[in-house]
Amino acid sequence: MSAEGTNKAPRIGIALGGGAARGWSHLGVMEELEAMGIQPDVIAGCSIGSVVGAFYSKGRLAELREFAEGLTVLKMIEFLDITLKVGGVISGQKVTRWIEHELEDMAVEDLPIPFGAVAADIRTGGEVWLRQGPVSQAIRASIAIPGLLTPWPVHGRWLTDGGLVNPVPVSLARAMGADIVIAVDINGGAFRFFDDTAGDLVPLDPDPEPEPTPPNWLDELADHLPGSLKDSTRKMVRDLLRQKDRGPQQYEVIVNAISVMSTRITRARAAMDPADVMITPDLASINVTQFYKAAEAIEAGRVATRALAGQIEAAVGKAAPKALEN
Repeated sequence: MSAEGTNKAPRIGIALGGGAARGWSHLGVMEELEAMGIQPDVIAGCSIGSVVGAFYSKGRLAELREFAEGLTVLKMIEFLDITLKVGGVISGQKVTRWIEHELEDMAVEDLPIPFGAVAADIRTGGEVWLRQGPVSQAIRASIAIPGLLTPWPVHGRWLTDGGLVNPVPVSLARAMGADIVIAVDINGGAFRFFDDTAGDLVPLDPDPEPEPTPPNWLDELADHLPGSLKDSTRKMVRDLLRQKDRGPQQYEVIVNAISVMSTRITRARAAMDPADVMITPDLASINVTQFYKAAEAIEAGRVATRALAGQIEAAVGKAAPKALEN
C-alpha cells in the first residue's frame, strides 16, 4: 500500500435522528463537535435531523439556532396551514417556503457539505434516500409525520417521515462514503425501556377516573373558610387536580407513537450497523411538540456530546492527518 493510501484520512459522517421538537438538541451537538475541531465530510438526516443537517451544510447553523430560540407558541401557530387534504391536517407549505428562503432554494447536490435525507414511501413501506433536487422538498418529505403533515409527492411516490424506516440514518451516512459515523439518537434518551424482555405488569383500575382527593392541608384550609366558600373551594381544587393529566392529545398520540416505534427500530438497526459513536441527549423533559424549548434541548445536546468527548476523539483520532493538511 502506498504512503498516500496509508495516510488518507477517514471520512467523518454525522447521522442526525428524528424526534420533532427534541431535534433542536442537534444544534448543541453540532456546535460542540465544532468546538472540538470536528467537521463532518457528509451529513445524513431524518425528519428534524434533516432540517439541522441541511442548515449546517449550508453554513447557516447560527441562523437556525436564532430562529429556534425565538420560537413561541404563537409563532409556531403561524406555521400551521390547516388543510382538508387526505393524509394530514397540515399542508406544510409555509414550512417549505421558509426553508426555500433560508437555504436560497438550493439543490441537495449543491450544498457545500454532501447531504442526504431519508423518507419513507407510505404505500410500499420502502426506504427512500433523497440526494438530488430541491433541498426544501427533501426536508419536507422527511418531516411528513403521518396523520399530521400531508405526504409529499416525489416522482409518483408519496413520501412521509423517515422515522418510520430509518430513524437514525447511519446506513445512509456510510453509503455516502463515511468511514466513521457519529450518530445522534434524540428519542433514546426520552423513552426509558428498562427491560426489553418483558412488559410492565400493571393492574387495571376498576375506577379509571376516581374523584381526586385534595391534600390534607387544603381540606384544613377549606374548613376555616366561610360556609358559603367551603364547598366551592373544595370543588375548585378537585377540578384543578382532575386537570393535572387530561390524557394525551391527538397530535401527541401520533408523534409519540412514531417516536416509540422509532426508538425500537433504531435499536434493531444499531445491532446490524452500529455507529462508531452514538450520542443520546437526555430529552425526557421535552415533549415532541414543544419546539419553543429550544434552549433546553440545545443544552442537552451539548451536555451529551461533552460527556462522550473522549470516545468521540478516540473514534476520529485517525482523522488527524486531514487536520494537519488544513
